[in-house]
Amino acid sequence: MDATANWERVYRCAAASLAIACSIHYSWAETATVASAQVIAFGDPDAFDDNPQRQTAVVTGVAIDAAGKRLIAAGDDHVVRVFDVESGEMLDRFAKHSDWVRGLGISSDGETLVSAGEDRCCHVWNLTTGEHVSVTQKVNRPFRSVVFHPNGVQFAATGFCCPAHIYNLSGGNLELAIECPNKDHSAAAFSPDGQYLAIGSSDGQLRIWNVSTAEQVQLIDAGSRRIRAIAYSPDGQTIATGGDGEVVTLWNPATGERRQQLYVRPAKAFCLKFIDQEQLAIGGSDNRIQVWWTTGPSLTKVLEGHTGTVSTLAVDSTGELLVSGSFDTTLRVWRLNGVPQQKTANRPTATSR
Repeated sequence: MDATANWERVYRCAAASLAIACSIHYSWAETATVASAQVIAFGDPDAFDDNPQRQTAVVTGVAIDAAGKRLIAAGDDHVVRVFDVESGEMLDRFAKHSDWVRGLGISSDGETLVSAGEDRCCHVWNLTTGEHVSVTQKVNRPFRSVVFHPNGVQFAATGFCCPAHIYNLSGGNLELAIECPNKDHSAAAFSPDGQYLAIGSSDGQLRIWNVSTAEQVQLIDAGSRRIRAIAYSPDGQTIATGGDGEVVTLWNPATGERRQQLYVRPAKAFCLKFIDQEQLAIGGSDNRIQVWWTTGPSLTKVLEGHTGTVSTLAVDSTGELLVSGSFDTTLRVWRLNGVPQQKTANRPTATSR
């Protein structure tokens, strides 16, 4: 190939790249931008003692009851707080942890809460009475996430350099410890039917385990970078992974086949939540929440207002109320019903990149 042909090839590649960049910019312009309906400051603003951190706290866990009435949040000040969704008023506070609370899980009936922290244990709470029900025995390293089993009587906790633990809600007794080749587990999720537990790790591997037999039934290579979040679709036929890579990927959990890739750069994906069967919310390090239609796929909404990484998401049973927590020490409540949806506002997909 002569020099002229080489320069022509470089020119064509540059022109193609410019065209793609222009189309990406246009897609963002077509997307609906949404502001939050309510902002709730997290922390104890009236605390004036030797620990100024108590006045504001980074949020790393949120949950909302099925009725969308109570919002629960926790973070780096070691406290779990319960808020009224409508008024933003704090209803209760639970202060049993002695270190950063990394994750929250809530039962499907909205009556029971589990919190997991860097103090290497999980606490169980009755949300109606405020009673502290139980605490698990300390493990060797901190917990990072906790999820309820759909049966409402078990929960799983994963973390740094420790196996995935499945506990019985009654007494917080350990029922099963799942040993994984990688010891740094960033996220976990039960399948909607409760048969499987999916675990995402720092090595970019997604492993799916049969809960009854403790057998690994699927290993999905989601890339070499950390998985920070995973989420099952409501029908259990799709599982999403996101983290330090440039994409959020949708997989068939039964076969390991890749279905779609959603390009979320420049953000890292810190949290994922299916709003319904077709919509996936992604919170990231760009301080925003992206809402995608997964069939297509297309970016339909951008939720803006946070000034720090969006670290955690929760959605009510109707899919109309989304709650986010952030490193900016606030909670935001987003009412998604009636918000315009731009199904034609396509972000680049695997076939257009």
